[in-house]
Amino acid sequence: MDNTIWGVSNGGLFAFQDQEFIHTFTPVDGMYRLDGSTLIYIEEINSIAIGYIDGMIDLYNIEEDGFDRVEDISRVQAFTSKQINDFELHDGSLYIATEFGIVVYDIDTFLVSNSYTKIGRFDRGTPVFDIHIDNEIIITGTQQGVAVGNLNDNLDIEASWANYDESSGLPSGNIESVTVFNDQVLASSSSSVVALTNGAWQEYSPLSNYSGVTFKGITNGNITDDRVLLSFTSNRVLLIDQNDNLTIINPGIPGISDVVIEDQNSISIATITSGLGRSEGGSNEFTYFAPSGPNLNFFQGISFSDGTLISGTTPLSQRNSIIDNRKGYYIRDESGWRNFNRSTNEVLDQFQFIQAFTSTFTDNYYYFGSWGRGIARHDRETDQIDVFNSSNSSLRGWAADDPNFPVISGLETDSDGAVWATSRYATNPLYVQLPGENEWINYGKSSAVSQNDEYLYLFVDSFNQKWITLQTAGGTGRGVLVLNTGDPSIIEESTGVKLTEDQGSGNLPDASVTAIIEDKEGEVWIGTERGIARFIFPQFVITGSAEERRAQWLINEDPDAVSPFLLRDINVTAMAVNSANQKWIGTAAEGVWLLNETGGAIIKRFTSENSPLFSDAIRDISVNEETGEVYISTDAGLNVYQDVPIAPSSSMDKLKVYPNPFLYESHDKILIENLSEITTIRILGVDGTLIRTIPSRGGRAEWNGLDASGRQIGSGIYIVVALDSDGNERGFGKVAIIR
Repeated sequence: MDNTIWGVSNGGLFAFQDQEFIHTFTPVDGMYRLDGSTLIYIEEINSIAIGYIDGMIDLYNIEEDGFDRVEDISRVQAFTSKQINDFELHDGSLYIATEFGIVVYDIDTFLVSNSYTKIGRFDRGTPVFDIHIDNEIIITGTQQGVAVGNLNDNLDIEASWANYDESSGLPSGNIESVTVFNDQVLASSSSSVVALTNGAWQEYSPLSNYSGVTFKGITNGNITDDRVLLSFTSNRVLLIDQNDNLTIINPGIPGISDVVIEDQNSISIATITSGLGRSEGGSNEFTYFAPSGPNLNFFQGISFSDGTLISGTTPLSQRNSIIDNRKGYYIRDESGWRNFNRSTNEVLDQFQFIQAFTSTFTDNYYYFGSWGRGIARHDRETDQIDVFNSSNSSLRGWAADDPNFPVISGLETDSDGAVWATSRYATNPLYVQLPGENEWINYGKSSAVSQNDEYLYLFVDSFNQKWITLQTAGGTGRGVLVLNTGDPSIIEESTGVKLTEDQGSGNLPDASVTAIIEDKEGEVWIGTERGIARFIFPQFVITGSAEERRAQWLINEDPDAVSPFLLRDINVTAMAVNSANQKWIGTAAEGVWLLNETGGAIIKRFTSENSPLFSDAIRDISVNEETGEVYISTDAGLNVYQDVPIAPSSSMDKLKVYPNPFLYESHDKILIENLSEITTIRILGVDGTLIRTIPSRGGRAEWNGLDASGRQIGSGIYIVVALDSDGNERGFGKVAIIR
């Protein structure tokens, strides 16, 4: 394999060679999904096999640079859990440890040659975590213990297996790794390592001080002249020679997930948080390499400022401090991705700042809100970071839980540059930091809400009104509060109104409000757990009549539709507006919709089935108007979709029209760029004949090359003329069409 190291992670499949990552593969490249559970190189077919949590297997053919799918295990109906836990090669067969037993494939045909769902006297469907084959002896680590058999015997017969469990002296819990060394069978659990000696399990003395050990097998690497057993824990590499001498290699970093010894006298370790580590000569000094990009697969609170992306990670804990300590925030600018978290920044580490999930920006700063650790303010020029929490500011959390644990569930900037924050369920739940200040001014609950209404998310519209979603302490939706704070320094000026699903008090589709946006026309759109509504004139919501604060549900433009309301029952999780004023709608489990300006028609629908979308569970959506890229965060990672609309041009003199020439047999659309905000595009023949009229919004439009009747036009040169909505500016371009 030319000394290439292959690895799989929650970010896809990676290939590392000559001190750099040479390939990265994701579902966009044909991979089944991001999060492979295990992999193995199969030399006979020059392929990488990748196993997944649902039993699917990818075969990546290195020579042909393509993926093939092996679906047999994923299609099994008899068992609910089908995760691939381990691969083991032996004598032309691939033995696969799954959550319901062992499946064997013939490598030449990649057809199933055998399967064992009942391993000796263990229960049928017992999960198998590890397989080791020594000569013709197969050893398995399972949920119920260790099973040993001979491949020359009929392993479908219960008596062909020797089964060992706690009654045989094994430690309690899953046996997660097994091997053979110095003529002893070794087994590892989360609590200890034992060896089978003279028919009895005893503590394995070289590893008596270790638990959670994973065995990687026997090696003759140049690290030592002897044959050694290579193994590792979450923070140590362990080498045992034939005389039971233990060599400990301490990389000084937690989260080791795999290890190999290479021929060139080096050890490579895979880590959860620091990428690939390499050490020469078996020393404790490791150099770490990681692909360019975010160091975790969590994205929430995505914002764009002048083309720079900022994003938090997630409010959710993995119950793993190694991963949780990396849940800071990202900044992506012209220099690439930069990761800021406890492991990369002393200030964030000092304040134990983790689980950032909301963000906003001003001219001078980026702001990030966290789950319980307050707010980080990041200087855009110097990268200086200040953290505001209960120890150094007025920020407080939920008194019934911990007032010193402020969960910043909402973070927005108003048109005057003041930064507003909501602290989830806090007694004084609304805060503002004025430009140039370090203090946070706090607001108590508005008189427009009841004592059972707790503040959650926050949105600030172009009128500087604060839209604050409400819940009970138990998480039940209570509508949304619209608040006019007036002069932020005079708290008494605040006035507000509460909107609910009642027709006379807002007419929301549902009381559980999950997303709020403002479109290019100044309308405020409300996403709920049961559909979408919009306020056409949000400036009158507080001071207007009941009719003026009544939301309009999305009306389906299709007269034959089952429901008169579009997307009436979807559970909205995220919304965004592109330069053409179209709406991107993310859902809890149904993927993404793109709606037209008025929300009456579906333009596109994306799911994990019909697109490279990693998952149908959408966490966040944000649009980079400069490029037209739509960033879609899912529970499995971040997708980027190249949308057509982009930000309008300040000058429309010369249009960019491409591809040019346009060939019907090779292309499906013509893009027209450098447009004003609202334009009418006319396609003309060289003789001035009008071929097509196209209304457009945003800086880029598309034309399918057809005339007004939907027919292909003749080969030739065509003139593209764009006129802005005021009739004051024109743009011109040309395109050659070849039929």
